[in-house]
Amino acid sequence: MAKFAPLYVLLPGLAAQHTGPSVILAYFIAGLLIMPAMFSVAEISTALPRSGGAYFFLDRSLGPMMGTIGGIGTYIALLLKTAFALVGIGAYGSIFWDIPIKETAVTFAVIFAILNIFGARKSSGIQKILVIGLVVVLGAFIADGFWNIFSGTHSSIGFKKGNYDPFFTGGLSGLLFTTGFVFVSYLGLTQITSVAEEIKNPERNIPLGMALSLLVTGLIYVLGVFVMVSVIGNEALSADLSPAATAMQQLFNWLPPKTGLYIIVIAALFAFASTGNAGMLATSRYPLAMVHITEQT
Repeated sequence: MAKFAPLYVLLPGLAAQHTGPSVILAYFIAGLLIMPAMFSVAEISTALPRSGGAYFFLDRSLGPMMGTIGGIGTYIALLLKTAFALVGIGAYGSIFWDIPIKETAVTFAVIFAILNIFGARKSSGIQKILVIGLVVVLGAFIADGFWNIFSGTHSSIGFKKGNYDPFFTGGLSGLLFTTGFVFVSYLGLTQITSVAEEIKNPERNIPLGMALSLLVTGLIYVLGVFVMVSVIGNEALSADLSPAATAMQQLFNWLPPKTGLYIIVIAALFAFASTGNAGMLATSRYPLAMVHITEQT
């Protein structure tokens, strides 16, 4: 679940450019399409609960060369994603405080590295706090959005059919393109295989964790994007690189001014921190798995 919120802050606006309000449907379809991969990975990782995820599976099925290629590729991808999250902490933190972005990213990289040195239990404990805080904030965003849209209290935000007309601005091809475009939002669901060896009762907890993660992230994506389309409107959403922040500023109008903006910034900080911590944990397991298998051979 750690990966979804950074994309939640940025991706809906870019995706809406290609299909309009049907971006809501694109997120739903993408969630369905990830299920075969999720079930396949869950089946393999419960049968072979070893650190290294894709590297270990490829090494055992296609040989050391393919395993090394896949392992190094996945390692680099996770490394870059973790770096992106760490820089994101500094970028959003600078909104509140006068702090250097690069130095802040390096500081948190050291902090998360130390947490992971103490073991997966310490790291996962921090991860639970970050994810719970993030889900609470996004849940409040969706709840307040639905209240404003359907209660009729604020006519400027209420449900307007014009925001959904036309529903498919790019036709079927636009919907299919957008579905592939937002598919990346769900790829973090399979990262649990990187630390499968350290999970208690993997036969039960790995499939259960993946299924619950898909359910929660799918609901947050679909309902949250529905709120963005309803509050911002299609044309404005398609040109907005921070639609969640824009929608937040129009919601929570029962709180002091700019509270919505502060809330979404806090959510982004939780998101980037959880992604950075989880990325650090997952990334470290690939060199570990490669060393173990090399020693065995």
